[in-house]
Amino acid sequence: MRQPVPKTMPVNRSGGSGQVFGDIYNDALPIFVHERVLEEVLEFSETEVSREIGGFLVGGFHEDGRRYVEVRHFLPAHDVRSRVASLTFTHETWATMTREVETKFPDEVVIGWHHTHPNFGVFLSGYDLFVQRNFFNQMWQIAMVVDPVRQEFGFFQWRGEEIVDCGFVCIVE
Repeated sequence: MRQPVPKTMPVNRSGGSGQVFGDIYNDALPIFVHERVLEEVLEFSETEVSREIGGFLVGGFHEDGRRYVEVRHFLPAHDVRSRVASLTFTHETWATMTREVETKFPDEVVIGWHHTHPNFGVFLSGYDLFVQRNFFNQMWQIAMVVDPVRQEFGFFQWRGEEIVDCGFVCIVE
């Protein structure tokens, strides 16, 4: 049986403190998100509320004592096909993202993706699950969904063979 971690968690990695949002379970991979990155993603998400937009979460998967994911950067996705209720990353999207990560963050990896659901709520659709299973299929890769109209957001992660919603730790620096 999974037990939630207490709502306070020491965060010493980058000298900041952390605040837990949602439930983080002992058998799950903790997700640490820098507050400035979270703010950047949420601000970007509010730039378009009539169709879906997205981007990439960049940082690292660490195994120093215990395994965890740390989101340190955000890259908006370019050259996407965007509609009211769908977002498609094109070949150009992937190529641009790869170049940007190699240039701007050479020691980092893409640890997940972000997209919006304007006024649809926070969930992973069948197509979103397809994207996660086929392009972000490492156990440490995550997804973030933002509904900029309802002002809600959430994270999703692999737990065994399932992709489930999860809590995270916001690092305040």
